Amino acid sequence: MDLVTVTTKEQLKKAKEDKVDVIVVEGELAEKLKRSKKVAIAAAGVSGVALTGLIAAIAAAPATGGTSFLLYAGVAGTSAATFTGIEIASIILAGSIGITLLVGIFKDYEEIEASTSGGIKLKRKQKD
Repeated sequence: MDLVTVTTKEQLKKAKEDKVDVIVVEGELAEKLKRSKKVAIAAAGVSGVALTGLIAAIAAAPATGGTSFLLYAGVAGTSAATFTGIEIASIILAGSIGITLLVGIFKDYEEIEASTSGGIKLKRKQKD
């Protein structure tokens, strides 16, 4: 079983692409992942077309103060309940990591441990 410790988005992306069994995420990236988890899970439930719109809304969120995200939800017909409890700050953080990478991480990996240093340990899900 291979284990890799990552602290940057690029390292996380490479570890996912390499299908590393266990990824330990540390530092600021770990905090961003934790805060962006709700966004990734909500985004995983939308269609490809809707996901494209969500990515655009997230990219525009810093400039629009989050109103682009609210407009996206209305135009895409997305239920407001889907995104209830998601802070605009979390949406912006998700955009900084990359929504596609986030969805992939939380789809392919499960959080198995949170360290006292603020990091998280992700284990690759077994394919049946």
